[in-house]
Amino acid sequence: MIQAQIKQTLRLNRSMSAAFLLFHALAAVAVKGVLPGILLTLSVVLALAYFVGNEVVLRTMKRIAANRMEPMVLEKMALLLPVVSAVFVLASYLLTGQLGIAVFAVIVMLQAYMCGYRWLARAVLVTFGVVYALSALLHYPVGVMGGVDAFALNQPFGIIVALLPMILTLNQYGQMAHGLMRSTSDRVEILQSLAAIDGLTGLINRRQFNHQLHAEISRARRSKKPLSLALFDIDDFKKINDFYGHPVGDRILRELGSLITNNVRESDVPARYGGEEFSLILPETSQIEAYEILERLRQLIEHTVFCLPDNPMTITVSVGVAQMDLDQATSFELIEQADTALYEAKRQGKNRVVYGVVTAPKLTGPYNMDVRPLL
Repeated sequence: MIQAQIKQTLRLNRSMSAAFLLFHALAAVAVKGVLPGILLTLSVVLALAYFVGNEVVLRTMKRIAANRMEPMVLEKMALLLPVVSAVFVLASYLLTGQLGIAVFAVIVMLQAYMCGYRWLARAVLVTFGVVYALSALLHYPVGVMGGVDAFALNQPFGIIVALLPMILTLNQYGQMAHGLMRSTSDRVEILQSLAAIDGLTGLINRRQFNHQLHAEISRARRSKKPLSLALFDIDDFKKINDFYGHPVGDRILRELGSLITNNVRESDVPARYGGEEFSLILPETSQIEAYEILERLRQLIEHTVFCLPDNPMTITVSVGVAQMDLDQATSFELIEQADTALYEAKRQGKNRVVYGVVTAPKLTGPYNMDVRPLL
């Protein structure tokens, strides 16, 4: 992470030093007088040295892998780069006396923030603030350089000389900021994905399952369409772990997760519910339809050979299926109903699909009515 920030800072330094070279080259054409010419020449040499040194460091870092560079060296570089940049900008200002260089001080502050040194950014702000305040009191650069009227803001050439390098450098920083924001967004998406996915099976985990089930229940209520939920686990999985070891058990879970993913509909939501227990959300599916889907899946699992070629074996699963009552059930009640059906499948001898009792919906209306059977 630190190395990436240093590389970004070096690229920004490249643009800033190139902008300084352009700045001083244009100034050398516009300035009048021997002393200003000498000072600008020194400033051009300083900018050229800064540019070359920055390129050498950048190319050196490209040849060094991140795991071969000591963290302490990286931290020192992250601190040294903004300091060197600040010294360079301050020296350029003292040599040329142009207040337009102030924007480069802002860029140095941004570099310090990028490298994680807020105190350094504040120090740069205070230092340049004091320097500019003293310059105003001492009438610098008029008293030293005799005035450089080519940089007056009321002259078009002076505006171009002052603004063009700054615009180029700020544009580079904008591109870097955009790249960092996009990189940060990608990292956030990766972390969110890791937080939602079970690392062993590749299915969503219990936390994400709860979120998905809640969303599907809300959608089913809005659309008035059925929603079913299946809970199933591997029969006698503890015996497999005890006899073959946990690595074999983990391999069965991983292969089962892949098998489930490849044999359900796109609209279905499979998840690892916990341990050897899995779940499957079936939107727009009645309990009878869900039973047929799960029965086919159960038979497929029963006839699949797992852990080939090391420990070929077959497994069975018990499944409980329940349909949500659109008028009554919450996610907890739906899970409880499916879990009860799963328990019943275990009690009946395992390796089977059992569906819970579909409760009749309540009659609702504007009046309380005593409903009696017709004689």
